[in-house]
Amino acid sequence: MKIRIRGLEFRYNSIPALKNVTLDIHESEIVAIVGPNGSGKSTLIKCMDRILKPQKGVILIDGRNIEDFSQIEIARTIGYVPQSIRQFFPATVFEVVLLGRRPYIGWRCSSRDVEKVFKVLKMLKIEHIAMRDFSELSGGQQQKVLIARALAQEPEILLLDEPTANLDIKHQLEVMEIVRTIVKRRGMIAIVAIHDLNLASRYADRIVMMKDGKIFAVGKPDEVLTLSNIEKIYSIKVKIVKLDGTVHIMPLTPLN
Repeated sequence: MKIRIRGLEFRYNSIPALKNVTLDIHESEIVAIVGPNGSGKSTLIKCMDRILKPQKGVILIDGRNIEDFSQIEIARTIGYVPQSIRQFFPATVFEVVLLGRRPYIGWRCSSRDVEKVFKVLKMLKIEHIAMRDFSELSGGQQQKVLIARALAQEPEILLLDEPTANLDIKHQLEVMEIVRTIVKRRGMIAIVAIHDLNLASRYADRIVMMKDGKIFAVGKPDEVLTLSNIEKIYSIKVKIVKLDGTVHIMPLTPLN
């Protein structure tokens, strides 16, 4: 499994959001996309799930243009976790996660589909809320349910848009540990748009740093998360400490 992005450009009306984005992503790799608000992180994720259609460029999955995939093929290949979801109808946690099995279900779900749902719920440690109404959950619980729904699809590619935004520290680590374990065990690809540079440093194989719709830097965490890069991208002074081979970022003060 390999993703190749070539010359991707996207505009919201006349406002450019992605500018000539070119990137390769490989099997069993977790790639974190970082950058300030408005840098193009979420837009890139949505183009990769075909939610948005770029005006220029191409996205290839194993050499095949994503535009040639049927909707069922997209659903079986890519699992997408949005920042949040608006729920306008009553549904239990179990029913929301079961929606992830839609690409495989015929007229009705099978015992295998039910088994897959409960396996994912248990993996994310939310089986105890399986019969709760999704709309009554906290933001953090809802986020874990959306991740469970994506995993129930059994995708080869996992796209996560700020998956830890509504989670406390413990659940942030739990979710990222689960993502890493699944990616390495199944040989998947995970692409994570994320604000937390320390989580990106800890869990990503590579980091893509963006600014103003362009890729500013790509590489291993210690290659990308440098004093110079962070100062240029975020306009802040930081201290960088390396512990057990992992880069840790300590914000100090904003630059004028």
